[in-house]
Amino acid sequence: MATTNFGVSDFMAKIDGLGSYAKANKFTIQIIPPELTKRQGSVDPATIDFLAKKVSFPARTFGTTTYRSAGMFGLEVPYETTYEPVSISFMGTNDYTVRKFWLDWFEFIQRTGDTASGSVGRYNMKYYKQFKGTVTITSYDEEEGMNETHKIKLHDAWPKTISAIELGWDQGDPLEFDVDLVYSRWTHET
Repeated sequence: MATTNFGVSDFMAKIDGLGSYAKANKFTIQIIPPELTKRQGSVDPATIDFLAKKVSFPARTFGTTTYRSAGMFGLEVPYETTYEPVSISFMGTNDYTVRKFWLDWFEFIQRTGDTASGSVGRYNMKYYKQFKGTVTITSYDEEEGMNETHKIKLHDAWPKTISAIELGWDQGDPLEFDVDLVYSRWTHET
């Protein structure tokens, strides 16, 4: 039986051959909401993108079923692709601009009448094609120029959940909240 000597320098050489190891703190997000949400006085997404504290690349899962052949054995086979929501954690600001952006998108999807426009059309949902947007998540390498290493685009994305913000006398940490996005599919861009 042959043995191999595998040292730290061999490991580092192999990692460097793959472009070095990736760091989780080198990322950006780009949010492109539906055109109709970009009205007078609304928050520009370019002003809040940098406040994303944490985001995950999306998962892809197969829905499966058991296929039986002549009753002898069961074979698990896929029948559909499912996509889990992507969660983005945002740092809050004193003017609540980030939260206002997401609440405006929620209000656009379904007006609750909490706006100055009154109660006309209250609680009516918009059509799906009207409220979907695009979100792009990009990671970068350690180089000075910050080269893109991985880019994922979430197609037909929209906010499903915005988390509560807990306040308390014992809370001294910066304010943050999560937004869960659902989407029809994702594509690998780089």
